[in-house]
Amino acid sequence: MIKVVAVRDDSSHWYVIPLEMKEEFFKLQEKLRSDDYPNRYDDEDEFIEKFSKYMTGGDLNNIQLYADIK
Repeated sequence: MIKVVAVRDDSSHWYVIPLEMKEEFFKLQEKLRSDDYPNRYDDEDEFIEKFSKYMTGGDLNNIQLYADIK
């Protein structure tokens, strides 16, 4: 079982990502906040490649989350 966490990006999009990726998510968000960062487009591509599959596509309240509770 993988532990997950719900996070939002700077555009208020929700993601449900593996807990182990949380630090990386916020580090990339911090890089993308810098307008003069020389690799901005590369970082945007990296963010999209890594995290787009975890995007909920709507408000977290409208997403059905499941848990394997034993």
